[in-house]
Amino acid sequence: MKIILLSGDYLTKSYERLTKFMEVAKNRGWEIISLDGGVVENLPEKLSTSSLFQREILYLLREVNKVKKNDLKWLNKNFNNLGGTLIIYQEGNLSRDVSLLLPKEIKKEEFKLPRLIFNFLDSFYPGNIQNCLKLLHQVLKNEPLEFVFALLGRHLKDLYWILDDPKTLRYESWRKEKILRQVKHFNGQEKIAEIIGLLAKIDIQSKTSEANLTDLLDHLIITKLE
Repeated sequence: MKIILLSGDYLTKSYERLTKFMEVAKNRGWEIISLDGGVVENLPEKLSTSSLFQREILYLLREVNKVKKNDLKWLNKNFNNLGGTLIIYQEGNLSRDVSLLLPKEIKKEEFKLPRLIFNFLDSFYPGNIQNCLKLLHQVLKNEPLEFVFALLGRHLKDLYWILDDPKTLRYESWRKEKILRQVKHFNGQEKIAEIIGLLAKIDIQSKTSEANLTDLLDHLIITKLE
């Protein structure tokens, strides 16, 4: 069995790659079997299934973190004796524990966010309006607005989370320290909570065509990062 792991924070690119694999499989007449949904049960049995029509099989596994450890150990030991191709699609980075259980011989494709996006997210704090706006519009030259907006929302939740319950925020220590430095500019959770609420309202406004998302985000930065 050929195994390909797609992972990383750059979700638009990793999903494009996944879509490409599926398109190629369909064009070649392969059978596509999804292994998603809840806790993935009986993985050995599903991967040992032969096609009813003797076709090549593309297996798609989106939630590898929900696979039982014993099943991953089985895969590691037996994948060379299995047929077909297995695509493991992980939104974000794969946990170290799961990574160690997978076969070393698999092909790994990691999609990392461009440095400029991280620069924008790190610049989002009170007193940094001009730099934040500048970086936002530089990012939007190459990235979809909706994607950047979603990343900002997730980042603001991390800022709130690290003040509320830092022990449960599962990031590397260096990343936590970086978030904590940014949080200090907000002087507590209240401001962060307010902006998270405004992002939710902006999302609704943009989807109901009440206003342009870019303009709404610009206005938020100008009025709330003063």
